[in-house]
Amino acid sequence: MNIDGSPGRRLQEGNDMDSYFVEIQRPFMPPSDDARLVLIADGSLHRALEDVKRHLFSCVKYAKKHGVYVLTGLFAHEGNLCLCLLDPGGEVVCRQPAIHPSISFQGEFLPGDRIEVAHVGELGNVCLCVDCDINDPRVLRAAALKGADVALSVQALDPVQDAGERLLRTVWSGAQGNNLYVVNIAAGSAAVACPAGVTRAGDGYLIRQTSSFPVRFGLNMARLDEIRRGLRLLEQINPALIANYEAELGR
Repeated sequence: MNIDGSPGRRLQEGNDMDSYFVEIQRPFMPPSDDARLVLIADGSLHRALEDVKRHLFSCVKYAKKHGVYVLTGLFAHEGNLCLCLLDPGGEVVCRQPAIHPSISFQGEFLPGDRIEVAHVGELGNVCLCVDCDINDPRVLRAAALKGADVALSVQALDPVQDAGERLLRTVWSGAQGNNLYVVNIAAGSAAVACPAGVTRAGDGYLIRQTSSFPVRFGLNMARLDEIRRGLRLLEQINPALIANYEAELGR
């Protein structure tokens, strides 16, 4: 329940003034006035060309109408399984193909060879994790080595296939091990993890798994930077090592 008593909306603990507000919405419900990034949770994988065109057009229209960044959800494009992040003008900020298509998609989609990190204004550096890529710890590690602050993850996962340990093993551990926010939509639900020190409870969950939409939360980038200052390891990594690590990821 929301702070104002309305159902289906969850708020992050912390100082609102320090937060970059994000919402996970069913398509294409209007966001709150202060939302700056909206993740579309439609539970679909758009394959057919006309369906892809229609869906992406709707995402572009939504971004322009509401003046927000938009994560499109999963779609097929040029032989890849993709996610796309749009800016408030409807322009592409980042197109990310799946690096490790799931077994069920092998033969249908070609694998990508690198994780991209895009700068998104006050939110910082963002990467997109497509479907099973969140399951491979090397993907988030490569993104972190490139400076990612936030990972946006969408999986094509049926609720009946969802294992109880999935979030702990992938989303939560990825946030702790790489000191970034991880937003995940999968199996008709959503969750948000972050370094444990960012949360008041110290449990590393900004939003525990919920199937009640919309989901609303704030990402406190100043607090994330404060936590990171005590952990300088990634900042000291040799750039050559980063290149070698990404080459290993793309094999």
